[in-house]
Amino acid sequence: MVGTLGRDREPAPLVGRQHVLGALSAAVAAVTAGAAQCLVVTGEAGIGKSRVLAEAAREATARGMAVAEARATELDRLSPLVTLVTALGNSTPPVLDEPGLAELAARSAVPYRQTALLTETIAAYTRSRPLLIVLDDVQWADEGTALQLRSLVPALRDARVLWLLAGRLLPEASAMRTAVEGLLESGAGSLALGPVSDEAVEELSAHTLGARPGGGLRALTAGAGGNPFLLQELLRALQEQGRVLVEDGVARVTPGALPDGFRAQVARRWRHLSPAARQLTQAGAVLARPFTVHEAAGVMGVPVREMISATEEALAQRHLVAEGPLLRFRHDLIRQAVYDDLATPVKHALHREAGSVLAAEGGPAAESATHVAFGARRGDAQALRVLRDAADSIVGAAPGAAADLLIRLVELSGPGDLDRPENVCRALAALSFSGRMDEAMELAEAELAAAPDPTALATVRHGVAAALKFAGRTPEVLTLVGLALSDEGVPLVNQAQLWSLRAHTLVDGGLAAGEDAGCEAADAAGGEAVRLGEAAGAPAAVTSGYTARSRAALAAGRVDEAVVLAERATQVAEHSGGEARWHAPRRWLGEALAVSERFAEAEAAFDLGQREAEQLGVPWAVPRLRGHRARLWLAAGRITQATAEAEATLNSALALGTPPTAQATRTLLARLAIWRDDLAGARALLTAAHRFADDGVRVADDELLLADVLLRDAQAGSDPEAAARGDGLWAVLPDWIRPLCYEPGLGPDLVRIALRAGLPEQAERAAEASRLLAARSPHLASAQAAALHVDALLSGTPGELRRAVGLWRSAPRPLALAGALEDAAKVTADRDEVLALWEEAFTVYGTAGAVRGAARARQELRARGVRRRMPRAADRQAGGWGSVTPSEMRVVRLVTDGLTNRQVANRLFLSRHTVDAHLRNVFAKLGVSSRVELARLTAVHLAEADTAGADVVEGAAVRGS
Repeated sequence: MVGTLGRDREPAPLVGRQHVLGALSAAVAAVTAGAAQCLVVTGEAGIGKSRVLAEAAREATARGMAVAEARATELDRLSPLVTLVTALGNSTPPVLDEPGLAELAARSAVPYRQTALLTETIAAYTRSRPLLIVLDDVQWADEGTALQLRSLVPALRDARVLWLLAGRLLPEASAMRTAVEGLLESGAGSLALGPVSDEAVEELSAHTLGARPGGGLRALTAGAGGNPFLLQELLRALQEQGRVLVEDGVARVTPGALPDGFRAQVARRWRHLSPAARQLTQAGAVLARPFTVHEAAGVMGVPVREMISATEEALAQRHLVAEGPLLRFRHDLIRQAVYDDLATPVKHALHREAGSVLAAEGGPAAESATHVAFGARRGDAQALRVLRDAADSIVGAAPGAAADLLIRLVELSGPGDLDRPENVCRALAALSFSGRMDEAMELAEAELAAAPDPTALATVRHGVAAALKFAGRTPEVLTLVGLALSDEGVPLVNQAQLWSLRAHTLVDGGLAAGEDAGCEAADAAGGEAVRLGEAAGAPAAVTSGYTARSRAALAAGRVDEAVVLAERATQVAEHSGGEARWHAPRRWLGEALAVSERFAEAEAAFDLGQREAEQLGVPWAVPRLRGHRARLWLAAGRITQATAEAEATLNSALALGTPPTAQATRTLLARLAIWRDDLAGARALLTAAHRFADDGVRVADDELLLADVLLRDAQAGSDPEAAARGDGLWAVLPDWIRPLCYEPGLGPDLVRIALRAGLPEQAERAAEASRLLAARSPHLASAQAAALHVDALLSGTPGELRRAVGLWRSAPRPLALAGALEDAAKVTADRDEVLALWEEAFTVYGTAGAVRGAARARQELRARGVRRRMPRAADRQAGGWGSVTPSEMRVVRLVTDGLTNRQVANRLFLSRHTVDAHLRNVFAKLGVSSRVELARLTAVHLAEADTAGADVVEGAAVRGS
């Protein structure tokens, strides 16, 4: 964990127990005072992490905090959310009760809905008491827990909750490592627990032996490296061998060689147990988690009664400890030592038995499959089937664990196995979903070299290319698809899949590979996918081909055509069902409808598409749908709402490991930050976007180029270098007009920037792009307004600019209208008309939440002797109780009564999204950052209202609406 979390992260300095305990005590005190905290404690096995966590839990309990704690086991990774859910059920009262568990299980296919439920549940719990959530041995925590931690910790920054995460160093490619890295980058604290001091070693030795250690013994104990657990095991081993002599209060050790390795010494101590007790511990070591006597007996194939005395012996000797009906090893180092001492054939046999026992008892399929995988032999048909089914059952929630099962599945299948290429593709997808691209490429290279025929080769190449596309590696995808399509004998269905993949890749990132910027190649590839898919009877390829053609038409400015093609894709998917629906055609239909300015229909399509993705268990589609919705809010001039949706999109994309979605969202958030006049935030986002692009995530390069130009212009004002540094963007105009299709108002923006910089050629390129959009979409009001607007900017004619304003008023794009109002005001001579134009621009910008534009218009008005307060945004209201609307006040009353957002939504017959938006607005208006503060202010406000009369509260709300 800390120490190898990332390439650029310095290891946390090792610290002693008192330092760690002091930091934990301070964190407990801070949370009881109302400040959320997250601390990551790391250290080697046996160093004492669990003890300091226990001490923190005792102090938290003494301060009145509830404590929810769990320790992950090696097989937790196979059961999504088990680590976190176990902890939340262990508090008194439980944070997550039985109804909550049932609802959480019902949302298992949709991680972000589980996040919403957990956020509300924990927030509601902490309103009555602060909460400590302790997760120990997080190196084994499941991917669902890792995903939720990445989202829950920042989402609950206003709740009275302390997160303590403890574990050993995490492997390079793991969901928990990614989660912890993200938490540390977001401000979580880090403590690396070091070895105990020489004085503490001597004190512990004296306590264990009943005498002060002599010089020879101190030299031996130094070999424990300050690890308390290993030190105690060494001392006990020496005592059992009769090598410790106490004379005159000093413990001395008799001569003799130190046993080779402490873990080996631990294993040797096991040989003193009876055969039955050894069997019990061996079965437990193979099960690799807390286990029942019944399970151990099943693994060993003996009656339970034969394990009774063995259990009592193991407990009496303190090799095992009891936790209710379960047995566990006193320390995992002990379990590992017992496991390592087993001969490999014995391990295989016991794993096979464990798989059968767990499957017969209805245990998690993935857990039994893991044991089956270890004990299976090549060509074992039953094992192959078990592994495939288990991997399919968990790939959505735990792709890393599914990848491990699928890799084993590939290993067990022979080179000539007909299912092997498809299994390789499944493994590649799971590896890419879990961010293990190096492993995916290693597997891919081996399989590509060994593919026995064109069908197998094309299948594997398609799987590799799909994995690379998931990672945003555009040039590599196009190269690999080209190679696959050049092979002879590739079946039609494989050809259709490859053409579809090529089409979508060209739309997403064709610029990165120097491909055709006009989207003709993408449209042609999509057409081939449709033709071949229909010939092969593959509706999934047909659906994907149509959506690719729709996206290509949209990027080229043929908006009406894009809608028709997206509708056709949706119809094919609905008619055929199955895999065709996994391509989520409704999100592309929603995108086309949004660009065609049918905003209400677009939002409905996004909502329906999201529900379908949730039902189908396709969680990776959800952040993409949310990203589309954020763009919709920006188009509609609702910047605060767009920002909230985009931030949620980025968090989901990072948690789920979808680099292309995260990259596109960074550039969108940067542009939204510019509108809000947060240039520092925009710079940080674009710096991160460029870093990921340099690392190979090459999608939405045009949007990154655009955001660069807009930020430089915002920073430099009239600096001629601002436009010149946008050579990459100007070079693709007017052939590549996708950004203008999404937002036609960008055409006038770019012309304005180029003219300010004295670059007429670039201004003409941007203007020609707007004209092309207008010609290709004659029914799109914004396209026609933009075309007239750019020509008016080039000519500087006041009359033409006033006409452009009129056309923008007929289009639903308020930010573009405000820009036209500014341009017209600058060339109009009549003072009254100028004031009216600036007044309208000021109001439109302010209502949209465009702080930068509103400030500019306000400055112009002040220069003409007119003073105006900043107008109230549609979704970012002015401050104070007077600005709280009646709808918001109803939400406030229920929230301060202790209801969760979900309960408020049900009570008021609103959507969760609406309740969330109301609360965000109220927090901004009142200047609060938590529900606790809101409840306190509300109580004071209502008390004052009672004194003044009941009409004051509602009256204030009405005046602010």
